[in-house]
Amino acid sequence: MKAVDFSNQLFRCSQLGRIMAGVKPALTQRQKETMTGLLEKQKAGKITEKQTITLGSLLDKKNAKPELSTTTKKYLDEIFLEVVFNRKQELRNKYLDKGIMVEESAITLYSEVTGTLFLKNKDRLKNDLIIGECDNAQGKIRDIKSSWDLSTFPMFEEEMNNDIYWWQLQGYMQLWDLDEAELVYCLVDTPAMLIDDEKRRVSWQGGYIDLPQNLEDEITASMRFNDIPPELRVKVYEVERDEAAMQSLEQQIGRCREYLVEKQNKILSRLKTDAA
Repeated sequence: MKAVDFSNQLFRCSQLGRIMAGVKPALTQRQKETMTGLLEKQKAGKITEKQTITLGSLLDKKNAKPELSTTTKKYLDEIFLEVVFNRKQELRNKYLDKGIMVEESAITLYSEVTGTLFLKNKDRLKNDLIIGECDNAQGKIRDIKSSWDLSTFPMFEEEMNNDIYWWQLQGYMQLWDLDEAELVYCLVDTPAMLIDDEKRRVSWQGGYIDLPQNLEDEITASMRFNDIPPELRVKVYEVERDEAAMQSLEQQIGRCREYLVEKQNKILSRLKTDAA
């Protein structure tokens, strides 16, 4: 087992959402102002019972000691095993495979719809906290997500409801020092290899020796989308840089590093005990 200096551990932008899972947001500016006003009333002896309860709630929130969530600890354990024992957990599924394989096609579709040529970013940047490689950084951060099929494409969802992607974009904006970002969903044809894999999966699940032709045709049709206008196969969500969120992330990363250091110390102490 090799000793690692986890006090400087960098975290991938794509995983920042797991780091921040369960972190309660700090007081808003309005809440801070309310708390200040109530403290002044308390000092002057003019605070009501209801206001005292409100003040107590705000003070509890302000002074609450943050704790790492189960989700965060699980992710940190994965990092520990990967770094210390060189055992990387491979995360592979058909959705990720498609995203990787059609990346260029998705960027081409987005360029066609917007009338602007976008090129795949090849740079990986890092600072003292995080590391990442965005898909595009021409004027603003762009991260491209390729939907598996029409049912998983957010055609009708007006609001972005994905904390993982939100934090990922925040990290990229920090690294590239940009104030705006786009989460871009694209619906492009699935590669033939993955269509064949899907046919084999359906055949195995259905107990077929030979998949009926009508079912083969149905699977193929469900994974090709050129009959849908390009403008309807791109959905963009705008995200702005949030400096307060990054300050919260910096504090959380400090706690994560402490967790990794403590875990390593416990493992090393066990080794010393066994050796004795």
